[in-house]
Amino acid sequence: MSIVHKCSTCVTDPFLDYINALFLSNYMLHGMPSRIIPPEPPDPTPLKRARLEVVGPVKLVGPGVKPAIVVVEPTPATPVAAPTAEKVQKVQEIIRQRFRRALRLNDGTKMCRCMESGYKPSASEWFHIIGKMHVATASKCVKKVAQLEDSCLNAAIKRQHRALFKDVLQRVESVKGVRMDDLMVVPAVYLEGCLKKGLDPNTPLKTRRLPLEYACAHSRVAYLEMLLEDERISVSQTVCRFVIRQPMQQRFAKRAIELCMDIVPTMILEAVVANATSALVAIMNKLEDTYQSSEPWEELTHMLMCPILNDYSTDIVKTTNSHYFDRTSLLTWVHSKHTDPLTREPLEERDLLTRSEFIKEYALAVQVIIKKL
Repeated sequence: MSIVHKCSTCVTDPFLDYINALFLSNYMLHGMPSRIIPPEPPDPTPLKRARLEVVGPVKLVGPGVKPAIVVVEPTPATPVAAPTAEKVQKVQEIIRQRFRRALRLNDGTKMCRCMESGYKPSASEWFHIIGKMHVATASKCVKKVAQLEDSCLNAAIKRQHRALFKDVLQRVESVKGVRMDDLMVVPAVYLEGCLKKGLDPNTPLKTRRLPLEYACAHSRVAYLEMLLEDERISVSQTVCRFVIRQPMQQRFAKRAIELCMDIVPTMILEAVVANATSALVAIMNKLEDTYQSSEPWEELTHMLMCPILNDYSTDIVKTTNSHYFDRTSLLTWVHSKHTDPLTREPLEERDLLTRSEFIKEYALAVQVIIKKL
């Protein structure tokens, strides 16, 4: 069976014979005629054409002519009008109302958002935040600002929370508005922070008493030590007499006497009666330049100085020959040599008079010499 037309008048073509044979074999195998579609010729154009970026509308001029490209410049944006003063005031009023509502509800998150929007709490609101709200909420609000007023520090001192106090202290410019009375009734760490920030240690209390005098009178040892370490502190005679008389404060006597500019000879007697050797040494060294040329001064130094120790001492004992020695130094001498250091006579510990047995007459003798100065 021939599918392709072929007649006797046509010229025999080998290609046509091949096509007829191929159609015949397909018909015998599949029972139906098959049609072969010749393949299309390959497209010479590339698979992906270059992208044409056209800015603005394209004008088609005609066939065979390149389109003209018109570049259109973007129109400038219309400037937004600045909000009016009335609108700004209205927004601020809304933020203020939201902040006060969050303050009543103790909502720290909303309070911080209002502060980020530009709201500045008043002094009374800060006092409430720092002094009464939860520490975490107060600390979060404090960290949202760069500067605080001095009055905020008073609220932090009364709150007595060290971390919160430190955050507030870092954000105040000065501590001039701090009440010294509040600092004297809280732990000494708060006073230390304020002194480092620039607080004057000589700021008087409400009773017109100096902080150092208050610390001495109430035996606030930590405050006393901290205030005496400050170079700006001024020490009065009252403070020196306090530290000489109080046994717990006698270790500060030397520092107080060195800073005091009004040392008088009568303080020598107070140091002798109080048995404060360090205070006596400091007083004698302070007064030596003034009285060293007078005879009563030589007599006083001879009476107060221990021959063995070659220094002043108030913890003394008396020998049978009416000589005065430092107790520790003389006992060491007697235990080793059993003689009097001055006369070389035999001497035992039982022969010595203790300080309590002769202190009255000894103090009277010192007082007589002091009056001669």
